[in-house]
Amino acid sequence: MGKSLDKIYCFVDESGQHTRGKVYCVAAVIVNTITIRDEVEQKLIGIEQNVKKGTAKWKSTRDSIREHYLRSIANIQDLKGCLYFAIHFNTIDYINATVDTITQAINQHVKKTCQVIIVIDGLDNKSKQRISRRLKERGILYKKVRGIKDEGSAWIRLADAIAGFSRQVYENRPYTLSLYPEMKQKGFLTQL
Repeated sequence: MGKSLDKIYCFVDESGQHTRGKVYCVAAVIVNTITIRDEVEQKLIGIEQNVKKGTAKWKSTRDSIREHYLRSIANIQDLKGCLYFAIHFNTIDYINATVDTITQAINQHVKKTCQVIIVIDGLDNKSKQRISRRLKERGILYKKVRGIKDEGSAWIRLADAIAGFSRQVYENRPYTLSLYPEMKQKGFLTQL
């Protein structure tokens, strides 16, 4: 965490649009290098298979599998200090909430200027242009902003899990009551 880097990857997903802005959660998963990205991605896929989550979206997964998945990823030391989330209240400006979260996560994670490749779940071209412009206005030096479907990336599925989990923490879901403090205390989750 906080290492000087030349290039990082930031995978982003959200949860809560169905609440019409009452509670909107955004997760950012930051990966420091291509080597770590590729190595950890294989571990994430193995965990998804082992806990029987597969490529299912977080909202379609049972709480027992969610808990097993998150406890398993909390054993991957390369993810320590890389999982960020923010909870936004009473806003339907989803673009701004997403940009705020990305900006805060990158600024907290990286202590020097670096290039960022930002990958956002389900990003359309119009939103991509708006997000890119706002990131530039906030001084985020990005190499690329692109969209992807979550079923194609273990990293986006992890961001989906963190976004969904953060919303469930806010909702006080029983499985989150001990898991969230543990993950936070061990340095795996950071609320922005």
